Amino acid sequence: MFGSRRLDDASPEAPARVDLSPAEPTTAPSPTAQPEAPAAKPRPPKAHRHDVDVMRVLAGLTVMLGHSGGVLIGRSEVGSDAWWLGHLAEAVNPWAVPMFFMIAGWAVLAGAPPRTEAKMWDRIVRHFVPLAAWSIIFVIGFNLLDTDEVDVRHDLVRSFLEAGRPAFHLWYLYAYIPLILVFGTLVLFWKGQRPWKLAALAIVLAGSTVWAPFALEMIGSDQDAWKWGFATYQVVYFVIGAFVIQHAQELCPPIWALCLLFAVSALGVLWWESRRSYPIENANPLIVGLAVSVILLVSRIRLGERTKKVFTTMATASFGAFLVHVFFLELLFERLFDVDAAPVLLVIQYLGLLAVMAALSYALSFAWGKLHLRRILG
Repeated sequence: MFGSRRLDDASPEAPARVDLSPAEPTTAPSPTAQPEAPAAKPRPPKAHRHDVDVMRVLAGLTVMLGHSGGVLIGRSEVGSDAWWLGHLAEAVNPWAVPMFFMIAGWAVLAGAPPRTEAKMWDRIVRHFVPLAAWSIIFVIGFNLLDTDEVDVRHDLVRSFLEAGRPAFHLWYLYAYIPLILVFGTLVLFWKGQRPWKLAALAIVLAGSTVWAPFALEMIGSDQDAWKWGFATYQVVYFVIGAFVIQHAQELCPPIWALCLLFAVSALGVLWWESRRSYPIENANPLIVGLAVSVILLVSRIRLGERTKKVFTTMATASFGAFLVHVFFLELLFERLFDVDAAPVLLVIQYLGLLAVMAALSYALSFAWGKLHLRRILG
């Protein structure tokens, strides 16, 4: 998903072409010769899924859209213009993080399943290292910049147990990494391999909700949180999302029906968050409607070659842009945004600052990519 290599990099290459059929030998076989086993049919290489690149980029940008809307909701009075603008932004946002789980499920189960235990460890490390790095960067950075009051020592320890302010947006990785661990191990077992180290880590993780709090209590720690694990809805998004993405081009409902599904789901989210509870729960069925409609709509788009290259390039930087954007969120929307402006100016401010935040986030991600720091910073 975010931060991973191009998904077709893990695809097996097709075997060399066989010119002679075993059923048509050049010489007559000896009467005593054993019949040869039929040659295995070569498997064509998997085509790169450019629609998945688009999904990754859109999901990352939509998270920025929702987070900025959340800042407006928190800063403005209930019922004000800024409050409603924030809710409109949030209404089209909730599918984005579930999409991360769906793309991860597709990659592990269908698009680029792990070939060896070492490859699976590499995927885990490529997500865990940026999680650890940015947890430290956010705690220290926000303390130095005084944009968010933090207890550095306490929050550095907590960041290895759960996500919280200032790096609140990293919460999904505490479920994402266990998911790819468990299902990656399962895929390797299906392939006849024996990934015992991965299996052992999964077993340790399975009991961590019991032993981790107990261990923290025994050492006298004031930490009481432990969020390494996944919920039922995340497993469903992981598995069903893999199926829908894999077969998206075979599922061809009318485009108007998909647009209607997205619009109705977004209106439902708007009502839910403004009248019932905010933020909406990730397990809410309305989010399924948003996510499925996005997948099927994107899969119907036919991109030109130049556009494909643009999205492929952006997809390589999307994970890093997602990780860093909260710095600019705090600066632009917490400090610079005028929530008391007139409605037209609110919209202009919002779109302008959102574009600046996205541009700066991607620029930084591309910069550390050029410096070969992507394995550390995502």
